[in-house]
Amino acid sequence: MVTPKAVRSVLNWTVGGLSALDLATAGLLSAYAVMLTGGLLDSRQPHAGIGPAIGVLAMTGPVAFRQRMPVIAASVIAAGAAANVAMFGPMVRCGPALPAVFLVGYAIGAYGHRGAAVGLAFCTGNVVTQCVYDPRLGTPVIALMLPVLAAFFATGRLVRAWRLAADALRERSAQLRRQRQQTARLAILADRVRVASDLNETLHAEIGAIAQTAWESLDAADADPARAREALARIERHGRETLTRLRDLLSGYTEDAPSEPQPTLTELPALLDRATAAKTRLKVEGTRRPLPASLELSGYRIVEHLLTAMNDAPDATVDVGLRFAADALELRVAGLAASDVDLRAVLGAARERAVIYGGTVTAERADGRCQALAQLPLVSRDA
Repeated sequence: MVTPKAVRSVLNWTVGGLSALDLATAGLLSAYAVMLTGGLLDSRQPHAGIGPAIGVLAMTGPVAFRQRMPVIAASVIAAGAAANVAMFGPMVRCGPALPAVFLVGYAIGAYGHRGAAVGLAFCTGNVVTQCVYDPRLGTPVIALMLPVLAAFFATGRLVRAWRLAADALRERSAQLRRQRQQTARLAILADRVRVASDLNETLHAEIGAIAQTAWESLDAADADPARAREALARIERHGRETLTRLRDLLSGYTEDAPSEPQPTLTELPALLDRATAAKTRLKVEGTRRPLPASLELSGYRIVEHLLTAMNDAPDATVDVGLRFAADALELRVAGLAASDVDLRAVLGAARERAVIYGGTVTAERADGRCQALAQLPLVSRDA
């Protein structure tokens, strides 16, 4: 099965830096021109022979390098037209020679940034020369052929403008992707600093209180066993409360500043609209149910990270899946892999968010595609 990617690969194939398609086109036009001017196709050709058959190659051969050197190609075919007329006189060459000049005119518009006006002037002179001296054309045909040449040139200009816009969009997308990655890394570092500070304060206060209670229970162990047992019970309760508070603290590991509203999974469509230029498809499975705000935030951030690993070109497609299973929240992101993104760094940032809940993030990359799966178990007290 022939795929669009295979077609593009063939069209972009080069030989010695020249387009294989242009080489083939130049070969076909040249073969036709040689047979035409050599008398093999039309015995009525005046002065047909080996000389005109060789000379006509100057009017078709330059098609081979029209993309690399469009203005030079235009000058060669224009000089070739004038030389053929001067050396061999009027002959029928328009069949292969006019398509050649039109293809070069298109190349001037598409690839000739500098000297485009000069190249177009050469092509115009070529068309006029052929119309005047070709027995099958004539001067009146100039009014028809010049607009055709202008149409080829204008089409090349449009293609050039589209290509430059596409290149600018890809570069802008790459810059935004790198900026998102840097922002995510800075956010993780800030979270770590905040969590370290909060952990230090919490552990210092809570363990100090437990130690004080334990000291009181030791004092009362012999004199008042009931009081000692009560103190030990308080230590147990206090210890459980401390663990719960630590878990709650860690569950907010990646939360933003509390003064700002926290994004939730219901805001994924808006995230997909602004985070990537690619087409996105969101699929939700299972029964939607309330989840802890910190878990929803982590799921949102994980998807945000994984999107940076996907190609965000306008013609690409990214599939995002959200599944509410009985014991886990599953998040899937799949699409063409971005070639300029470190997948390990992206997965590392996503895992930083998932590990808080004992979750996992895995990814597979094959044939230019990437599929990532994040699983967040729902076994906490809140869930």
